[in-house]
Amino acid sequence: MADDPIGSSAPVQSVFPERDRKMPRQEKVYDPSTRKKGSGGGSGGGKKESSSHGPGHEDISDEISILGIPKAEMTKSVSDAISTLLEEINFLKSELVKSHGHEAYLEEQVEIDIDLHVLRRHALASKIIQSVGRVSDESAPYSFIFITIKNATAIASEFGRSAYEELIKQAAGALREGVEQGDMLGSLENHDFGIILPGNTVADAEVKAQSLLLSLGGRKLAWKDSALDIDAGYGITEINAGDNTEDILDRAFADQLQRA
Repeated sequence: MADDPIGSSAPVQSVFPERDRKMPRQEKVYDPSTRKKGSGGGSGGGKKESSSHGPGHEDISDEISILGIPKAEMTKSVSDAISTLLEEINFLKSELVKSHGHEAYLEEQVEIDIDLHVLRRHALASKIIQSVGRVSDESAPYSFIFITIKNATAIASEFGRSAYEELIKQAAGALREGVEQGDMLGSLENHDFGIILPGNTVADAEVKAQSLLLSLGGRKLAWKDSALDIDAGYGITEINAGDNTEDILDRAFADQLQRA
């Protein structure tokens, strides 16, 4: 059809005729009152703003407590009561430490002869048993010295019981001065003493026993108008694994008889 207008010169009709009309541009005006609380700059939604102290906490000080008591309830009277309680606890701790020290003192008093200041017989026997076990465990030599005050019975007969007791005290003092650190000195029956020597061979014990005998012989007991000597003798034995207390005492006593 020749009369149809076809080509670039033909007008095209818009399907949205209203868009073809020139509309004036409207500028948006920012109104702070319309901003929703909690919304971030430029981001949508009405999320609640998070606290820097963590979710649900307006003030961290609300959560502080002392010994389980909230800060709000920590009044002066409560604080004073807690201070008093802590002082009582510290005092009781101090008393407990003192009691432990007193227990150790009492245990020592049970083991130590209060007159001679040496181990009692039962305590010395216990130390002997311990030494028997250590001979095997430590693979080290242990020796035992038996010392008897030979003139003690004669002193008792001539000068009485008091002179005898004072003589034994003098002997114990000389032995205490003569033993070395680590040696275990104790009393046996009547006027006898025993000394455990850890780490000492029988030869070492021999040298020490002779030195102790010199110390005992150098003591003089002034009793009334008399000067009483201390006449002592000794015997030596080694402590072996498997020994019992009586074995050791019997061997040391037999050695002393041979030397007499």
